[in-house]
Amino acid sequence: MKKIKNFFLNLKLKFTNLFKRKKKEKVVKRKEPELKFNSRKMPKVIVSTKFSLKKASLFAVPVVIAIVGITIGILTNSQDTVNVNVTLVDDTTTHRVFLLSEDNMVIPVSVALEEKMTKDEEILDVFNLIKDDKKYENDKMRGYIPANTKLNDIELSNGILTLDLTSEFENLPMKNVMHTVEALTYTFLDFEEVNGLRLRVDGCLTDKVAGDYVIPTILDKSIGINKQVSSLSSTSKSEEVVMIYNKTINNSNFYIPMSVDADKGSTKVDTIYNAIDLKPSTYTGLKKVKEYSYLNLSSTPKFDNKKVSLDITKDGMIDEVTISKELYELMALTFDYSDLDYQVNLTFEGEDYEVDGIIDEEDFKVSSFVYNEVQL
Repeated sequence: MKKIKNFFLNLKLKFTNLFKRKKKEKVVKRKEPELKFNSRKMPKVIVSTKFSLKKASLFAVPVVIAIVGITIGILTNSQDTVNVNVTLVDDTTTHRVFLLSEDNMVIPVSVALEEKMTKDEEILDVFNLIKDDKKYENDKMRGYIPANTKLNDIELSNGILTLDLTSEFENLPMKNVMHTVEALTYTFLDFEEVNGLRLRVDGCLTDKVAGDYVIPTILDKSIGINKQVSSLSSTSKSEEVVMIYNKTINNSNFYIPMSVDADKGSTKVDTIYNAIDLKPSTYTGLKKVKEYSYLNLSSTPKFDNKKVSLDITKDGMIDEVTISKELYELMALTFDYSDLDYQVNLTFEGEDYEVDGIIDEEDFKVSSFVYNEVQL
């Protein structure tokens, strides 16, 4: 009888609780994270890693666990508001300009400039960086265009960039004019879609600068860079390619491109291989780049459409699964200076491996490779 009584008492209690009005809980409105963009354009998100994809997978689970833990912590936090202030600043872009060193060598440098809305504005900014009143690296490098020179007009058509300059440009000094023309040409060829440079002075096409120094009507990479006088008379058994060397300037190490004549191979890539053993003249202060020695010169480069595979030695591997990024960038840069339109593919003992820090090699652009950075 007692069990029956308890049963009905429990049943009554459940019905009472079911229909009992609950105390209204206080609802706290959470503030949304505040994102502040200090730019006229949407910011870019750059992911940089020193781990290969194979290595990165080892960290995937811990990272996911950490994210879940952080999320639960935020959701269970007793604070009324969550204030997250994120400032994403992306109002600069990197340009490569070519200056002259105190010993009159052409030096490529990477400079960060304010991002502009049009290509004409970017060209004007770069033009102002190479005027002869601009000094860099404690006066170890300088511009060369007469400071009062202005641009009358800028025109880009079918890959040819035409710069119409004011008459002050005619005051370009004759001293070291060959390297000055090289530096000027390579500076503007570094813009995407620009394959050639044409110069006008007050509307008139010019084929001479600094008085009577004759230049091609359209300047392109065929003029060479840091070309030595002795290399101007190449033979049928030689071929010109551009190699990269090291030079110490203001206690910093710089990449310096130089046109050299090497024994002509069956392909231009073979000629580059032949040029690796060439030693620069001691008076230039240039040294060989050690990463070239990581190439397996006894292995023939293999061509596949627009890709060329270069086998490397064990020194070119940073671990068992990844290849040196420095070597990859060096070869891509070498090909670009030598006007070779091939994608670089590095292999070890004929097998493909990932390049350290590069997610997708097919998306790698030499123009995005920042080197020889200097501050304005």
